[in-house]
Amino acid sequence: LTIDRNIQYVTEKELKKAVQSSAAKGGLAIVMNPRTGEVLALAIQPSFDPNRFSAFSPQVWKNRAVTDTFEPGSTFKVFLLASVLEERAAGPGDIFFCENGAWGVGGRVIHDTHSYGWLSLGEIIKVSSNIGASKVGQKLGKEKLHRSLKNFGFGLRTGVDLPGEVPGFLSAARHWSDVGLANICFGQGISTTALQLTAAFAVFANGGTLMKPYTVKAVLDPQGGVLKEN
Repeated sequence: LTIDRNIQYVTEKELKKAVQSSAAKGGLAIVMNPRTGEVLALAIQPSFDPNRFSAFSPQVWKNRAVTDTFEPGSTFKVFLLASVLEERAAGPGDIFFCENGAWGVGGRVIHDTHSYGWLSLGEIIKVSSNIGASKVGQKLGKEKLHRSLKNFGFGLRTGVDLPGEVPGFLSAARHWSDVGLANICFGQGISTTALQLTAAFAVFANGGTLMKPYTVKAVLDPQGGVLKEN
């Protein structure tokens, strides 16, 4: 396997500590080599002992890193920014008016946690402005953003060699309303798996290339000869 037992041990230990300290219902942690797609660690809380699996609820048997989806929220703003720069719809020097904390779109009001005026692209990411992100997405447009998100792998299975993977949800751009576009810009109205999100973030550490995650490094015969190598 690609799993590194030392990294796996530390990952499990730190995840358990984080879940307990925040009183969370559960948590996921993945460590991946961005240049190869090798999954070095994959931890889930609550966990179970595979040697005594019948003593645990079937709910915890699942590999939730590939079977469960969630809205990525503001982590998604990074992909919006990458899309805008890739399409040259805006540049680092461009500024956007963030409406001092409240902005009406499509009959709804989008809020920021703090009141902001003019912000650059970098500042929108830094302070995590929902309004700024929505305005950036409006300038980029539905079709270009949708195409870029597909290129990052959203709405598609990663193809990892683990059972039960789901593709997440990314509707076609033609179904996006004005408020739907705004919501997607800050990670709502879309769902992803933890592994899908990890693979997409790894693109930034790999020169823009999306790698397929995998956990089987090689298949050996009984004598130790290599039958297959990923």
